[in-house]
Amino acid sequence: MKKIFVFIAIITFGISANAQTNSNRIPNFRVNNFRVNYDVAVPLGQMSEDFISQMSWRGVSIENRWGIKPKLSVGFLVGWQVFAQRVDNFTQDLNNGNAAINGNQFRTINTFPFQGTVHYTFTEDADIMPWVGLGLGIAHSNQVMQVGFFEEQRTITSFAMTPQVGIDLPLNRVTSLTLSTRYNFFLHSNQPFNYSFLVFSVGIKSRYL
Repeated sequence: MKKIFVFIAIITFGISANAQTNSNRIPNFRVNNFRVNYDVAVPLGQMSEDFISQMSWRGVSIENRWGIKPKLSVGFLVGWQVFAQRVDNFTQDLNNGNAAINGNQFRTINTFPFQGTVHYTFTEDADIMPWVGLGLGIAHSNQVMQVGFFEEQRTITSFAMTPQVGIDLPLNRVTSLTLSTRYNFFLHSNQPFNYSFLVFSVGIKSRYL
């Protein structure tokens, strides 16, 4: 957690220093931009009911968006979210119910989405910029359930779909504070359940030509 905050602080300082030297040459908010976000996630659906229900405070994502029209941009998102939970005195069925193990369980999911994105901004030339977007791509996940010396691990590749909504609030002519929410749905075959979780993000946006 501390490393994530330090990373965001370094990025913020670097962006602010760059803003002071480039504020005269970047005219408005309708240019290409880079973003780094701190992400908090809430498990939903079967993911919450069957495996992990605790909120994740460990997440980070980076984005880049290229403006193709005054209100429209395309780009990419790469993220990392860590879910973890301890379940005490739990009996876990194994081998399709032919065996079982009891004890304190430690459950984790590390998931890494890689998505192409498209975003629409509602205002063409303003300081405060509300927007909506959609991400499509894949997610690579590592799911682990550990009881004592026993460990069950699954490596999963999923189709990832992520609708998003957010707002950018100006700090200066090239830097904004960005607040957003995105719903992650990761669909994978031959697994007991799909992943779905809601992400709340706070980040820094830096515009460039």
